[in-house]
Amino acid sequence: MTLHLAWTETKLLAREPLTLLVGVLFPLVLLVLLGTSFGNDPDPDFGGVGGTDFYVPVYATAAVAVMGLLGVPTHVASYRQEGVLRRYRASGVRPGAYMGSQLAITTVIVAVGSALAIVAGFATADLTPPESPGGVVVGLLAGVVAFTGIGLVLGAVLPTARAAQGVGLLIFFGLFFIAGGGPPPSLLPDAINDFVEVTPIGLVISAVSRPWHGEGLDTAALLALGAIAASTALIAYRLFHRE
Repeated sequence: MTLHLAWTETKLLAREPLTLLVGVLFPLVLLVLLGTSFGNDPDPDFGGVGGTDFYVPVYATAAVAVMGLLGVPTHVASYRQEGVLRRYRASGVRPGAYMGSQLAITTVIVAVGSALAIVAGFATADLTPPESPGGVVVGLLAGVVAFTGIGLVLGAVLPTARAAQGVGLLIFFGLFFIAGGGPPPSLLPDAINDFVEVTPIGLVISAVSRPWHGEGLDTAALLALGAIAASTALIAYRLFHRE
């Protein structure tokens, strides 16, 4: 049921290319702009690594945040507006199957977006390969599950697709660019860095960046993302069950 629904949802998503373009191409364009601006010579502002080495793992996570804060909630809120979720339930589609389909779609889009960001890093600069590719994948997967849950909850509580887009854009742009997607953290006040470290965006960036740079798994970030995933999945399930 979940795989069949995921395939159906994928075909429907293809009719809304904005989500795909934002989720895949937006991080890629910003990465190329920043990577070519800062180069890749070791820089103390980036913790002793080059600008491209710093930004590639950060922007590999951008697709995670974009899908979780914009793609999934906008799609779900639109379905609620149009009564699609009620029709799904009337036809016997359980909330868990629908949630699983959104997770599958998000995973595929994030995989493509992250891969393109990494390829762009190698193409535009002498990018240092990740020290722990497996750790990077674990961090990305933890982020995908957590942000899919966040997106499902946002889509279930926000009244319209337009509201979901507005809230998602506000959260994404308000946090991503101070969590490593903009100025180097060393140039920002300590209070801001301390704050973004405990946000979902900060957690997934840390979970991916640390193993990339050979600092090992960020166990605390992975556990926090797991807790977010579990709690949001439970909330979303209950909300969809009442739909």
